[in-house]
Amino acid sequence: MSNTNNNQVKFACAAWGYRELEIPQYFRLAANLGIESVEVNVDPTTPKHLLDSCSDEEVDRVASWAEEIGVRVVCIAANNDFTLMDKSDLSEQIQKVQRFVDIAKRLKAEVVRIFTGDSVSENISSEVFNRLHYAFNLVGDYAQEHGIKLAIENHGGLTVNGQQTAKIMEGIKSPAVGVNFDPANFLKEGVDPLMALRYILPWVNYSHWKDVRWSNGGTEYCAFGEGEIVWKPILKELLDSGYQGYWTIEYETVEDVQRGTGDSLVCLRRMLQEVS
Repeated sequence: MSNTNNNQVKFACAAWGYRELEIPQYFRLAANLGIESVEVNVDPTTPKHLLDSCSDEEVDRVASWAEEIGVRVVCIAANNDFTLMDKSDLSEQIQKVQRFVDIAKRLKAEVVRIFTGDSVSENISSEVFNRLHYAFNLVGDYAQEHGIKLAIENHGGLTVNGQQTAKIMEGIKSPAVGVNFDPANFLKEGVDPLMALRYILPWVNYSHWKDVRWSNGGTEYCAFGEGEIVWKPILKELLDSGYQGYWTIEYETVEDVQRGTGDSLVCLRRMLQEVS
């Protein structure tokens, strides 16, 4: 059995569900739930958090709010695309991720959550993989120099399943680059998240926790424990691997994000205790 307890587990609050709230309000809501570690969005679609064009002064303001409210920014949730064909576009994306690393360091965060890009998941050429490996090794070396981890989220497309995600990771030599394991994202693509985890387990350095349920002939995200995922084998697999990263609650629906985050946290705590 896994030898852990909830006092050793590092819980965090994902930023996406709080994207329509100003950062101080978001930080206070997380603190009220007893979550002291938080993400911050750095993305052109989240103007109430930070834009990817933000200044150092804007970053410092976020750091001041965190200190005042009593939370720690442990991850910035950023956006990038390393599948772009044009060399100048790819260079721009690499510089963008390097800037995210600078922002994370300024916030004293540990992780930058990033993506592979928007390429389709089928008939992927060796050229695409080579481009990914080149870009991730470059930004990984930069992150390593600054003591920051990069976590590639499985989010459909190139990371649609565990096998393909592992193929990407096998070509990345930088130890700073790992995977943000999001079981719900795998299931939403029709992939068994436990099987996917077994492929990517050596690289998991961060994680997001939400659930998926079937509704009106399709799927939708929901609070952890309120959907269809069979959780205990997944939790045990990750715990038994010696995973030391954050367990970040990602409830995405803005209308009741406080309720969903709180209920998810309670359920995740309970299940972790049961499997350990």
